[in-house]
Amino acid sequence: MNTLIAVRRFAHNHDDLPAFHASYLVLTIIAAAMLNLGAFALLIIAHMVLDYVKYREVHKYSWALTIEGMIRESLVDVAIFIVGLVFAVYFHHSSLIVGASGVLRSEITIARALGTIIPKFAILHNFLSVALQVRNYIRHPHPDLRTHWSAIDLLCFTIVAVGVLLL
Repeated sequence: MNTLIAVRRFAHNHDDLPAFHASYLVLTIIAAAMLNLGAFALLIIAHMVLDYVKYREVHKYSWALTIEGMIRESLVDVAIFIVGLVFAVYFHHSSLIVGASGVLRSEITIARALGTIIPKFAILHNFLSVALQVRNYIRHPHPDLRTHWSAIDLLCFTIVAVGVLLL
């Protein structure tokens, strides 16, 4: 019974513990480093399915508003994913250049690692924040729904377009 009380107390107070936030970030970085980009594509797809349920089935929005909501909720993740994919593809093939020195190969390896781990970390962090508060997430539509696309949204669309062209 004491264990149940301790777990319940932790569940209520975990947001106030700096050690929890530090361990959460470290575990997220480790998971991002270990998983490949395909796993993060699946996370984005799962997030979009949740958005479909949120807008179409819970809020009873039209197809147009449902698609807009799905795009608004996942646009940043898709843009970050495309950046990671571009880094993975370009630096994977570049590291096979014959005659490249060891220093150049190590720099390419570091750039590839940073270019893929940072986007994977951001996607995983966003997905986990939604998953940990799924009830609250489902209840509230995106605040910018039915408004014009913001500068950040347009930047994300540009990043996606450039990334697709590069691929």
